[in-house]
Amino acid sequence: MEFCIGTCAKIDSIGLAKQAEDAGASHFGVGEGPLLFSDPYQYLALAAQQTSSIKLGTWVTNPLTRIPPVTANSIATLNALAPGRTFLGIGTANNALRSMGNRPAKLTELDNALTVTRELLAGRRTTQKWLGQEREIEFLDHNGYWYNIDDPVEVWMSAGGPKGLAIAAKHADYMTYCLGPNPDMIGLVRRELDKAVADAGRPPGSVKLVALSWFYQLRDGETWEDGIDQGFGSGPISSCITNAGFMNEHVDELGESIVKASTDAAMAYLGDPKDPNAPHYLEVWAKYLRGLDPVHRPLITKELVDYWCLYGSPDELLEKTQLMREAGADMVSVFLSNPFTAERDIADIGSSILARA
Repeated sequence: MEFCIGTCAKIDSIGLAKQAEDAGASHFGVGEGPLLFSDPYQYLALAAQQTSSIKLGTWVTNPLTRIPPVTANSIATLNALAPGRTFLGIGTANNALRSMGNRPAKLTELDNALTVTRELLAGRRTTQKWLGQEREIEFLDHNGYWYNIDDPVEVWMSAGGPKGLAIAAKHADYMTYCLGPNPDMIGLVRRELDKAVADAGRPPGSVKLVALSWFYQLRDGETWEDGIDQGFGSGPISSCITNAGFMNEHVDELGESIVKASTDAAMAYLGDPKDPNAPHYLEVWAKYLRGLDPVHRPLITKELVDYWCLYGSPDELLEKTQLMREAGADMVSVFLSNPFTAERDIADIGSSILARA
């Protein structure tokens, strides 16, 4: 079973990648946030030296903080260290750019970046628009001395909404979507993705759906509230932020209750940008993916936890993982939102899910 484990890039925690490999995970990814985490490519380069089979990649980078030739070079360099087990995860960047007070990338910018990056990784000459100019570019090392573009690099895209799905259908091998163990939501995204793939003229199944969830294994006597306090913390709010727009387009299918709950949590987290008393964006993001911010605790209800999180006893975790796959997810993944408990969580994933799948 393909299963991806992701976490923040913390440069002194390289051993997590090897632990994930030993636990049976097929993929391991690290996030990018220039003001938030360690540099992902330095992390992945070190992880490549400590692993032998697990696929490694960004989860995710973006087209604005690194222009396409830089991203293509970075991932091709990693591919030289981990030949054939490298993937490029990319999206519009919720945290990397918002934490700097900037807008996420436009979908047109992401589309263009993916076009250029894929052409470069395929060893072809392409045209890049940059600094008000159009210039032809290509990798100039044709002998594989400096980087590796001979072994294919999987392209993962984090998407949301119909326009994002269309771009993923056009470019991606895998599409990551924030999903919990709710078959209605998974089925909706699966249906819309398959339609987008068909519209893009690609064969059915060309783009695999990766369901990204938040994880915690309950101990004896623990409840869903312990999952928040001891596990995924504020993570579920990220699912609300990335899904609110798409969910509101399908409220009749998903139900008003969960759509409203997710939208309200997202708005409460981000605040009203027009409010003169709104907190500074650096304050908003200072505790992002550091576990639980007590300020956010009232926003995370059982309804949201049940909808967005992969949590429960070992038997419940395995059952929910199987449900997610049966509902249409090709791969189940978890992003460990608390780097300080990642080692514990990877061990739990290995024993409760991967060893029994």
